Amino acid sequence: MAVQNLKLFGMKAEQGRWILVVTGLLINVCLGSIYAFSVFRKPLEALWGISSSQSGYPFMVFLAVFAIAMPFAGSLVARWGPKKTTMLGGLLVGTGWIAASFSPDITVLTILYGVIGGAGVGIVYGCPIAVVAKWFPQKSGFAIGLTVMGFGISALVIAPLMKAMIDHPDIGILPTFLYSGIAFLVVLMLLAQLLSFPPAEWAPPGVKTASAVTELIPSLNLSRREMLKTRSFYALWATYTIGCLAGLMAIGIASPAGTEVAKLDGATAALAVSLFAVFNGLGRPLFGAITDKLGPKHTAMVSFTMILGASLLLFFFGQG
Repeated sequence: MAVQNLKLFGMKAEQGRWILVVTGLLINVCLGSIYAFSVFRKPLEALWGISSSQSGYPFMVFLAVFAIAMPFAGSLVARWGPKKTTMLGGLLVGTGWIAASFSPDITVLTILYGVIGGAGVGIVYGCPIAVVAKWFPQKSGFAIGLTVMGFGISALVIAPLMKAMIDHPDIGILPTFLYSGIAFLVVLMLLAQLLSFPPAEWAPPGVKTASAVTELIPSLNLSRREMLKTRSFYALWATYTIGCLAGLMAIGIASPAGTEVAKLDGATAALAVSLFAVFNGLGRPLFGAITDKLGPKHTAMVSFTMILGASLLLFFFGQG
């Protein structure tokens, strides 16, 4: 199936596999629309007379369910393959957004958008990553980084579109959920058709046989129970949790922190948030390429050092 997909583009497998990177990037642009949720918060507060804390509930629940769904998605990918798993997740994503448009209050919106939509994103998120990792077994960091770049730049692409729909007199806030959900459902279903793992006999350029790939990239084949007994798993889990916590906290409060803490005007704060989205996206393939050269441990150390440096700069020179 993978080779057939690539032949549709008139390419050899080693060339056409980059189509899968682009496919994954576009899928992640749809999934990363959660980063644009901040454009809904003030209109929701005005619509239902709720507090700023309440308007953040859908965002928080979405991220929590997203995280919980990801481990289950791994089993689905192994059992069903990336195409069917992406279609299931895409159906949930679209359903969550569309159903959210009929919400009478923030509680229902949190359940429909946060739980259903969050579960869908959690199921889809790992599919293009798994596909690209299989097609790029050597130096996969850059290819995977390009794939997830879509998640980072999504706010830059999606947020202005959603803001324009919310502000449009003939659309408004709740219909924006509806139209966005329909668009995500259609796009994800179409892109899912391209996702497939390479055939068993395929080998990347420069490698003579498929079996040679295993020799080049040694790995442990552990069951979940065996994995949970290793210290490396908990170190990796903790590292990833800390990194995501820092990033998602910054994303969630970026705009109000700019205006309320740094005392920036609205236009400057908006520019800063846009720059944040740009480098959130570009940093992914960049650090993927760095990982290919330095290895994951040293790259993570560089990343955390940069976060610490930025935090100290904000602490000492945050205002103005």
